[in-house]
Amino acid sequence: MPITSETLRLVEQMRRAVNAIVDNVTRVLVEAWVKAWDQMAFEVALGIGEVLQAGEGQWPARKVIEQTARMMRALDVIAAALARLAELTRSQTLAGAAGAARIALDGQGELIASQLPYGSTRAMAARYRRQQPDTVDAIVRRTAEQINAAHWPLADEATAALKRELIRGVVVGDNPRAAASRMLRNLEGEFNGGLTRAMNLSRTEILSAHREAAEIGQQEHGDVLDGWRWHADLSRRTCPSCLVQHGKVYPLSQPGPWDHQQGRCARVPLTKSWADLGFDIPEPPDTFVDAREWFDRQSEADQTAIMGRSRLDLLKRGEIDWDDLSVMRDNPGWRPSYRVPPLKDTPRRSTA
Repeated sequence: MPITSETLRLVEQMRRAVNAIVDNVTRVLVEAWVKAWDQMAFEVALGIGEVLQAGEGQWPARKVIEQTARMMRALDVIAAALARLAELTRSQTLAGAAGAARIALDGQGELIASQLPYGSTRAMAARYRRQQPDTVDAIVRRTAEQINAAHWPLADEATAALKRELIRGVVVGDNPRAAASRMLRNLEGEFNGGLTRAMNLSRTEILSAHREAAEIGQQEHGDVLDGWRWHADLSRRTCPSCLVQHGKVYPLSQPGPWDHQQGRCARVPLTKSWADLGFDIPEPPDTFVDAREWFDRQSEADQTAIMGRSRLDLLKRGEIDWDDLSVMRDNPGWRPSYRVPPLKDTPRRSTA
């Protein structure tokens, strides 16, 4: 039942491997978005120039704008570019999900063996038990089902933003060149918003595939497991909700960890006690780090980076409790997740 230092080393090793997959997908998406924007900005600028030329330096009538060939081509370029980026996001996410799932499936046996007496037959059996080869394929198929274009219609939103700016220029009568500059800025903002959503989708689904694979892998070892333990990456970037959940034990049948989108928390298999497994020898000490004790040892600057100044002050004064920093929230179209509640929704305690 103890979480050994070797267990924690393996957890960190797996986390680094999955993070490398996520970071590589992010890099590919960012590079593709930058390249696409360069092309789009050029086409839009040419389109705006043709619109101004048609109006002899002023905004022409809306009908004239809608008939301007270069502007129509710019809209087509935007739609085509975003369609390609959506497909790239899908393919990169599915490949990343497959890699992250394999890491989880391959690693569960080692995590379990690290908690059992060295050289025992149970440790050897855990280490060499293998998953069915179609498990990863099933996880990737479920990931594909989550990537639904209806959830993020990037092309429609970006082209609609450009049309809004064109119509606004006509109706409001803004200076054409000032409006043209604003139009490009706003379109770039809409476009980069699509990148943010794509990265959120990709990261979340890759990490979810990793957790799902870990759950499946652990269920295959149910004869020696007593449940799983929530493990957060303790750093100044860890959110308060994940700190609160860190160390909590759940039954093997419980999915999770259900942290927030892009959350990188892991589920660590927890073996039964050595006595329950038939070993008449003392167990080593548990090395799992207590999150509250870890937090209290951090510098004021790091505590503030994690909590925020107002929340930290309330915590130190005893007006809010540690457990108040994590609540379950529903997420339509995704799944429930533990999050930090807004300060206004966090119950206050009397310090009198």
